[in-house]
Amino acid sequence: MCAVLSHPHLNTDLQAPPAEPWTDVVALAKAVGDQLRANILKVLRQDSYGVLELCAIFEVAQPAMSHHLKKLSAAGLVKKRREGTSVFYQRVSALGEPLLEAIFQALDAQPQDPAMQSGINQVHLQRVEQSRHFFAHQADALAQQTTLICAPEVYTASVVDLIQTQPQHQRQHALEVGPGDGALLTALAPLFDQVTGLDNAAEMLQKSAAAVSAWSNVTLTQADFTELPNQPQYNLIAAAMVVHHLPSPPSFFVQAARLLQPGGLLVIAELCDHNQEWVKTACADVWLGFEPEQLSLWAAQAGLAQTQQQFLAQRNGFRVQVSAFTPLPDTPVHQAE
Repeated sequence: MCAVLSHPHLNTDLQAPPAEPWTDVVALAKAVGDQLRANILKVLRQDSYGVLELCAIFEVAQPAMSHHLKKLSAAGLVKKRREGTSVFYQRVSALGEPLLEAIFQALDAQPQDPAMQSGINQVHLQRVEQSRHFFAHQADALAQQTTLICAPEVYTASVVDLIQTQPQHQRQHALEVGPGDGALLTALAPLFDQVTGLDNAAEMLQKSAAAVSAWSNVTLTQADFTELPNQPQYNLIAAAMVVHHLPSPPSFFVQAARLLQPGGLLVIAELCDHNQEWVKTACADVWLGFEPEQLSLWAAQAGLAQTQQQFLAQRNGFRVQVSAFTPLPDTPVHQAE
């Protein structure tokens, strides 16, 4: 599917790190020592935003926001990447940098301002609504674009191969997010006792219904993945060509970690990073694919360990990655902003 989400190292345009990381305490303190810039860093904890999105969150004019982002970037606290003609900002990793870790931990420990959280929710809602509107009105045209970019048969066999590495006792309940035409659902049906196909667009579920009509153990549910009850209930969560449509990919990994049973498996088939911006209009893609390292980082932040990874042949300028993740034992799930 082309179907049902930014962050990250896609087409990168990142700032070079300081030659001597974080030795200039005064310069670092000056960059953080502004209430708005501190709040920007807090908002960029797990997700990335464009300049206009940050302006909306903080109700700040674009020139002022660009000024503050420039200061944070010059201090090496944020990095930017280019998505076609758009630029998105995200916070740098503090791993191995004690001073930076301490600053970020102090910022993140502060209670979230309700107005700021409302702004974040509104930005995510706008992303969701754009995608939902597209899938509600373009379900038929979508199938043609899916075939051009990556038809399900390209990755289905690889996804099934990864799933079959799971022991038989881990085959009770599988969930596919954004099942599209139902091709992967029909492959999962004989492997699990119960299979659920989940999408927030009724029109897309209608596309799946015909394919799974012969399988009594397959249920189609209209709901938002992030709003499912936060309890471990699935042995498998599969998402094929889905994450690049989501308003917040990091939140997807956090929710998947919450919903997976111990020893469960998250399998993702996704586009690698590319520069074909036309897919944003033709397929409602929010993100232009992902670098493999970015998916692994989000998974790790959510308490998931990558177990396997495959790369499939490139077609029409698109390369597909298939990755499997499993919950780390006794690892608390990170809360998404």
